[in-house]
Amino acid sequence: RSALATAGADMGNDYIPMRDLFTSPAVSFAYERGWRQGFAQAGFPGADTEYEMARDYFVPATLGKGNTSTVVDMSCATGLFTRRFAKSGDYGRVLGCDYSESMLTEARRRIKADPTLSQLKSNQLELVRLDVGRIPMQTGSVDALHAGAAMHCWPDLPSAASEIYRVLKPNGGRYFATTFLSSYFGTLQQAEGGQTGPSRQAFQYFESIDQLRSLMEDGGFEHDKIQIEVLGTACVVIRCEK
Repeated sequence: RSALATAGADMGNDYIPMRDLFTSPAVSFAYERGWRQGFAQAGFPGADTEYEMARDYFVPATLGKGNTSTVVDMSCATGLFTRRFAKSGDYGRVLGCDYSESMLTEARRRIKADPTLSQLKSNQLELVRLDVGRIPMQTGSVDALHAGAAMHCWPDLPSAASEIYRVLKPNGGRYFATTFLSSYFGTLQQAEGGQTGPSRQAFQYFESIDQLRSLMEDGGFEHDKIQIEVLGTACVVIRCEK
């Protein structure tokens, strides 16, 4: 069975996978109850390790800024990493952003259930519904931006890359992301009977790290400030500095 069907996503006649998959309450419910954990098959090291990798990369961009530093968790889903960034106490402001109101509802529920996070002020931790292709933030206002297992879900990748570059602070703003190589989705295609199933329609397919490097360069990042590596069989880790 495909991951989409297993999560209980409604795939009726009006269903458009890339637009609708992550707006489903069923997917939001399943995300931290097995869905995200399944990414280990592609080589994802797990949320705690992924968070530590991002935190370590963000140090030069945020160190010594105290309450003035801003970190954005883009396509935050249920707040898996948003909560970790906020609980660290390393950043003045943490913004969890997602297009899906259903995901943000689940993120709010999890934040309210955590005594440490529920006491934070709104200017310290905030959830925002937005489109990564049109980020409603000032140019050069973000110290660091994280996008965990997200880029393959963005319909307009060129706009997203350009917007991320735009909002990062000049001279050191940092972007850390993880995503999949296309090989990971092969098993989903087989389960759905070929290359025209909903998984093919729901996700962007990255055939190589060169494709991702070109995307980030076209967005504005310089070639020598982009680092890309592959963990396991298909987990891509992207680090970019503005």
